[in-house]
Amino acid sequence: MSPFPPSSQVQFLLEGDAWIIQITFHATTMALQFANDCKIEVGGTLTYVSSDGMKVIHDKEWFRESPVLFHVLLDKRLVAVDAENLEMTLTFENGSQLIVHSEIGPYEAGAVLGPNQAGFYF
Repeated sequence: MSPFPPSSQVQFLLEGDAWIIQITFHATTMALQFANDCKIEVGGTLTYVSSDGMKVIHDKEWFRESPVLFHVLLDKRLVAVDAENLEMTLTFENGSQLIVHSEIGPYEAGAVLGPNQAGFYF
């Protein structure tokens, strides 16, 4: 795992139809599919912050988790993406945020992919 690139290099997520159309859960990973053909795969920690400030940290295998609350982000426009060191924050039109976490280590924890599979692994 590695740090995220600078915010300027993740702005491609905002292009076109930048909203989540599908959330897929696997045993140890989760994927967000966007209408603009971007995809974020997460195998590590993910923090959901609701528009009213409630914070839920997902840091276990998905099948061992409590109910996931961020399904409310389906069809909500992504309005900002900020990346700094080991966190990438996605902010949606309703004020909610998803924070994708990385850490330094020998294995990848996920991917941020744009159209034509452009993007990066973290």
